[in-house]
Amino acid sequence: MKSFFSRFIMFLMASSLFLSCNDKVLTESVFEELEIKDKDGGVRKGGLYLPLGYDSRQEYPVVYMADGLVFKDNSYRSMVDSLIETGSIRPVVIACSYENKKQIPGFTIAYRNAEYIEALSKSDPVLKALFESHMDFFINSFIPYIENRCNVGSGRDDRVFYGTSNSADFGLTLSMRHPELMGEYWCFSPVFSDLDGFGMLGEETEYRICWGRKEEVGQEDYFPALVKSIRKRGGYVKEWSFDGGHDREWWKHWFAEELKRRFPLE
Repeated sequence: MKSFFSRFIMFLMASSLFLSCNDKVLTESVFEELEIKDKDGGVRKGGLYLPLGYDSRQEYPVVYMADGLVFKDNSYRSMVDSLIETGSIRPVVIACSYENKKQIPGFTIAYRNAEYIEALSKSDPVLKALFESHMDFFINSFIPYIENRCNVGSGRDDRVFYGTSNSADFGLTLSMRHPELMGEYWCFSPVFSDLDGFGMLGEETEYRICWGRKEEVGQEDYFPALVKSIRKRGGYVKEWSFDGGHDREWWKHWFAEELKRRFPLE
């Protein structure tokens, strides 16, 4: 009973801290676990980072992170806290959409793969349904939920997408299908993108794409060809490579560098 009571008190304290962001400036960052309903009544999990100094009376830029479990599991929060505390970046909200790592019944791949990679959806109606359902969730449930939950900008210049590996592939497809949503995409090591069938982008869109020189993607010119394909459709691409493989620590490093570039302290 004591253990339950202690957990209940901690929950109330955490809730109080989060709710306090509605009426005063946060004196420390807050990370809240989310449960977000999709249009079919299902529940997807996510997380929301509000930075030190968050004031609900002000509007903030927001990074929408797919594969968002990495924010919680790989010390992203402490890294972003440090960047803000040292004045390397201004406060920014980070919204995390969590991936589903469970295997799809009857398939050898995880839900995460099917939900992020449109190319897979072309081979099977079940995979197509999973991809389309997740795309709909991200656009029509996840983003509106975040905008209702805290004070972030709703213009495409206020939003940034961040994804790595398969979630980077999802970002590229999202940008092609819905160029009105976001002005900038950080897509690190996209490994299974197929942009055939997409025409010119309807909006000016910037891409930040990097990859490891030791990555094995089965095609030597895969990344340069992908960059060329994006530029062919009117996208502005800043590309670079690093001396590593398919590596989360490198992605984390470049995420920090991109935060410093995109959100310098003014």
